[in-house]
Amino acid sequence: MIFSRAPKFWRRKPSLLLKCLLKPISYVYSCVAMKNYRKKYKYKSARAKVLAVGAITVGGSGKTIVTESICKILMAEAKEAAVLSRGYGRLSRDVLPVNSSHSYKDVGDEPLLLFSHGIPVFVGADRSKSARMAENYGFDFLVMDDGISQKYLQPNLKLIVIDAAQGVGNGEMFPLGPKRLDFDKIKFDVDAAIVLESKAATVFNAITFPKTMPVIRGRLVMDISNVKNRKVIAFCGLGFPDKFFDSLTGFEMVKTVDFPDHHPFSDGEILQLIADAESSGAQLVTTEKDLARIPQKYHDRMTAIPVKIAWQDAKLLRALLLRQLAFVNI
Repeated sequence: MIFSRAPKFWRRKPSLLLKCLLKPISYVYSCVAMKNYRKKYKYKSARAKVLAVGAITVGGSGKTIVTESICKILMAEAKEAAVLSRGYGRLSRDVLPVNSSHSYKDVGDEPLLLFSHGIPVFVGADRSKSARMAENYGFDFLVMDDGISQKYLQPNLKLIVIDAAQGVGNGEMFPLGPKRLDFDKIKFDVDAAIVLESKAATVFNAITFPKTMPVIRGRLVMDISNVKNRKVIAFCGLGFPDKFFDSLTGFEMVKTVDFPDHHPFSDGEILQLIADAESSGAQLVTTEKDLARIPQKYHDRMTAIPVKIAWQDAKLLRALLLRQLAFVNI
């Protein structure tokens, strides 16, 4: 990526200078993205039902939390479900199943987080290879985390995740804005939209969905029961850090520190955060995803806040999964 953090101009109308500099690049990016999107898929599973969960913007939409929730819905129906993930930022190029011996450097932070929550995960850039491996393990239902743009594995169902606070930012294509796909060009290839609401202020452009498209709404819920101190120092490396910081209402925010998405924390950075918390008498809090990238020896010095989805349309989501994927008759 050109940017290690989401630039502030993604949240507002870009200046004439930025348009002159970046609009040509955005146009080329858009053309390439659509050309790749229209390519044929490399592999279609004859055995497994495949769901693709993705986003049309760069970072922070909530794809992974939706992927986890969908897997748990399927598991509640006694289905053998697993996640297929690219494993962003990992050092290994092998296609492999995540296990307890892996670190985020082996498989990526999001796969490691999913595995810690009891979700089977297979990582590999080529989803056709990871799908075949998952099939050999006996999984019949595969959920691709960030699987809309990839062309390795053909999905049976495509779900787009939209963060209600972010929308599509300034509405421009990357790098002038956060859009990596033009929704108007792919909306008739998408089966449903999932809109996630949070306490973050809504400051961005919304999306107009086709009347025939199911729109499933949910609310991100942070479990702050383990935050005992009124004073906190919050840090994270997320695509949209304000969503995490804004969730900590009711606390005295001593300091917030944001790092680039998927940031590999150094010992020096962690020790400084711990020192700041101790000197101010504050509790150091972060996300579970960030904790996956922090050495175990520091875990008792900070509190990770779990996130879940409270579905407003839980019945609609279940019906969509079960009917369109022909799991059961309902």
